[in-house]
Amino acid sequence: MALEDKFREHDGIPIDKYHEPNADYEMTTRDYTLRPTADADSGAITITLPPVSQAKGRFYSIVCRNADPVNTVTITDDSDSECWLGDIAFDGKCDRAMFYSDGLCWQPLFTRPGVWPGFDTTAGPGTTEPPTSAAPTSLAPTTLA
Repeated sequence: MALEDKFREHDGIPIDKYHEPNADYEMTTRDYTLRPTADADSGAITITLPPVSQAKGRFYSIVCRNADPVNTVTITDDSDSECWLGDIAFDGKCDRAMFYSDGLCWQPLFTRPGVWPGFDTTAGPGTTEPPTSAAPTSLAPTTLA
């Protein structure tokens, strides 16, 4: 089935998947809302996002109910996302992320500052460093004939 056809499957599917995992958990495309808990009983847990191509056009909300620096909740992709920057580790209550799938890549929309490389908003709005680029900063002069 082509990626274009996956989007048609969204219509009419009931949103009835809500989970509170306290162990490693592999999400399905219908697991829209997760509230994981990691504590001394469960230890660190890993949440695996659904296959990115099957989740095209969908949003997934993950809010940590409990975690600490030892008992973390780690969010990972299914080893199929283009440009995945690395796993996201939550180590506190109410750490959160929302993910959107464009069919090829997971897009983190909101997350706790500093938990994903390049996604640090601790400096406040408008004060982050400008992006770096390999592009030249000036153009060579040209002459018109």
